[in-house]
Amino acid sequence: MDEEREDLLSGPLAEVVRDPVGMLRRRWKPMLAVAAAILVATGAFVVLQTPLYAAHATILIASQKLSEEFVRPTMEEDVLERVNALTAEALSRDKLTPLVEKYDLFPAVREEYGMVAAVGALRSGLSIESEKPTVQSRGARALVLLITYTGTDPKITADITNDVARLFTDAGVRLRTQQARLTTDFMRRELESAEEALKVQTKEISEFQQAHRGELPSELESNLRRLERLQQQRNSLAMQITQSETQMAIAAANAAGPDPARVRLQELQTQLARELGVNKETHPNVMSLRRQIAVAQGQVGGAYGTGGAAAGAGQREVALLREQLADTDRELKEIDAAVAAIPARQEQLAGMLQRQSVLQENYLDFLRKVKEAELAQSLEMAQQGDRVTVLDSAFPPSEPENAPWKYLILGIAASLGLSLALGVLLELRDPVLVSPSALEAATGVPVLGTVPHMT
Repeated sequence: MDEEREDLLSGPLAEVVRDPVGMLRRRWKPMLAVAAAILVATGAFVVLQTPLYAAHATILIASQKLSEEFVRPTMEEDVLERVNALTAEALSRDKLTPLVEKYDLFPAVREEYGMVAAVGALRSGLSIESEKPTVQSRGARALVLLITYTGTDPKITADITNDVARLFTDAGVRLRTQQARLTTDFMRRELESAEEALKVQTKEISEFQQAHRGELPSELESNLRRLERLQQQRNSLAMQITQSETQMAIAAANAAGPDPARVRLQELQTQLARELGVNKETHPNVMSLRRQIAVAQGQVGGAYGTGGAAAGAGQREVALLREQLADTDRELKEIDAAVAAIPARQEQLAGMLQRQSVLQENYLDFLRKVKEAELAQSLEMAQQGDRVTVLDSAFPPSEPENAPWKYLILGIAASLGLSLALGVLLELRDPVLVSPSALEAATGVPVLGTVPHMT
């Protein structure tokens, strides 16, 4: 490898390096032809090239800067996601179609392929780049975007760039207020649902209290007092019945003389009075005595009930007292049943009240969230949330991006480079011996002497 490198350096390439003028003198025609061809092609390209102008505008996307102690944000969103949403909104077909119609862009494309293709061509000429990185300082976030549009007319290019920047600002306000409004509407629906659930639960509790009146825990004390009064009333009625029956029995005995059946009836009635003093009508002893008295009264042969006007009045009074006693016993049973049902009703009512408390807290929580969402929406409507503002508007560019002098410089450099490369290549393929060392290397015969170049 080293020997080949030495041969190359001592061969034709070395001769070219030693004698570049000679190479130009020998190869100037093909080199000039290549250079001329490249220059002609460059000139034709420059002449046929349509000038393209690029207009630039910068926008600022800044997050809300109010402290969350005053206003809690209704949404959490990363600034890059925000930029993506804004870009998708601003560069949508619905937003770019009016620009194509306004400036009559791409008429040939619209005529052949339709408006969709024209909007795609407009979108391909737009460039959205982040000019500065995201800045985070005490919760504030900001991003600067560079909007660039390339077109053939400098004024229209600047106008389109500014219109696209305005699309970003409009989309920023619209998206932010739309999101805030959607959040508020959602909170209001949840509040209405919570309020309706609370109303239903309150109605159920009211209906439960109405349906189980007398069995509620709050009525336990009043029920016990009523039981006590009814028990006293029952005892009093039982005593009155006993006394009336005793008086009627004595009156019947005095009127008809001693009668074993009547004596037996009187003894049974006395026993009944003692039993009623300690037991209720439903007690087995009381019921048994009632049956025996009925049999004894039948044996007396009706004398007990036919003892004159006084005996009839006494019977009516006893019958009335017995009806009152039966009503009292029935009321006692009802109150006893109500008191017995109070623990179960208390458990049911406690569960319903606990659910009502949970629904009440849920309703108040949504009410607070709705107030916060409405306040945040008001701030968004006043553009106190994330703001999209135009920092620098676009101006018509003074020169095109594809300036002719750039291509001319590139063409001249390419013509010089390729022509020199062609000359070197021709020298390598058809070398010319211009030095004694090259002659010795080619013939293997040492050079005895040289004659200097004469003009």
